[in-house]
Amino acid sequence: IRYRKLLIAGLVVMGLFAACKKDYYKDSGLANGRYEGSVLDYLKSKPFFFDTLVQVIDLAGMSDVFQKEQITFFAPSNMCFDSTLMYTNRLLYSAGKDTISKLSQVPKDLWRKVLSRYVFKGKNLLNDYPQLDPNYYDTYPGQFYRSYDGALMNIGVIYGSAGGAQYAGYRQLFLSYTPDITFKPSFWRKAPVSSVNIEPRNGAVHVLNFTNHFFAFDINEFYQL
Repeated sequence: IRYRKLLIAGLVVMGLFAACKKDYYKDSGLANGRYEGSVLDYLKSKPFFFDTLVQVIDLAGMSDVFQKEQITFFAPSNMCFDSTLMYTNRLLYSAGKDTISKLSQVPKDLWRKVLSRYVFKGKNLLNDYPQLDPNYYDTYPGQFYRSYDGALMNIGVIYGSAGGAQYAGYRQLFLSYTPDITFKPSFWRKAPVSSVNIEPRNGAVHVLNFTNHFFAFDINEFYQL
């Protein structure tokens, strides 16, 4: 009986070992960031994240830009618009003014002025942008670029640390707006990027962090405009 128990226990252990050795992992390779369509087509294919953005592109009269021109776009999500409009309506209500119930109530020129801050001519991926370190700005300043309609924006890559080694860790792309380029980076309005290097046929899309950004970069500026 004792040997029988040992034999059964041994068979159970062997079975468990065989199960553990079973290969449940499948290597699917590196993520493919290419998309067979335009920048606008890509945004339309992700309505959960970008259906409000698609409406704003149309209202701003920029659909052809996103459909036909070679651009780099830093894409704000639906959440960016929701939070901005919610706060704007609070300010309008407090001031005794009509609130915004439809996107079409916002003037076309205002949509375009703000939206164009996120759009740049030509295609640039993560590796095309210089390093940014707000603590050592003189050494790693990122770079200022003119957006599609001429707004001056800073784009740079912040390098994290790893294993105690500075700049050896992850890299995160940032899009920043400042009304005055003489302002120090601590006063910039920064938008961190969550996903980089999505490549539709006519450019590149970098998706902004969903929770850490207000459309127009300043929660009060959209109301003031």
